[in-house]
Amino acid sequence: MALFWRKGYAQTSMADVVEASGVHKPSLYRVFGTKDEIFAAVLHRYLDARLTMFDDLIERAGPGLTGVHEFLDGFAATALANTERNGCLMVVASNELSGTMPGYEDFAGAYRRELRARLATLVARTVPGDAAERDEIVGRRADLLATFLAGFQVAVRAGAPDDELRRIVDSMHAIIDTW
Repeated sequence: MALFWRKGYAQTSMADVVEASGVHKPSLYRVFGTKDEIFAAVLHRYLDARLTMFDDLIERAGPGLTGVHEFLDGFAATALANTERNGCLMVVASNELSGTMPGYEDFAGAYRRELRARLATLVARTVPGDAAERDEIVGRRADLLATFLAGFQVAVRAGAPDDELRRIVDSMHAIIDTW
């Protein structure tokens, strides 16, 4: 996973995978299959871990707008604590593979749907009102937050310095305060 995350799909060769895994090439192919199949397994594993991370952050977040702020701070702290600064593997792969690798869209779409659903759960704690109006507001705010998180990961991957990343997070906090 770390190899694909760091180098990207196209720049990672099977020789790289063999070297990183310590498994001989015939055994690697026999157990895991092609590079595409290995990458699919990596994406499944990453997707599960990433969504678990979001679940944990949301569970720890308090109610209302304070909870959304706590979630955002927890997300940013996790990203800033990672010394490799590779960003989100799903965002990296989306930029590289969208429309070029058959079946990849399934991973990207699943990730966006699952992320949006989780963020909607968080945001729903902040919106009173009747069901139809409330659902629309929650959906729009969840979309905004999901888009922010993806953009933030692009900035992380691009090597933005910590002060710039904190400024980006502060800007999102200011937007949340208008909710």
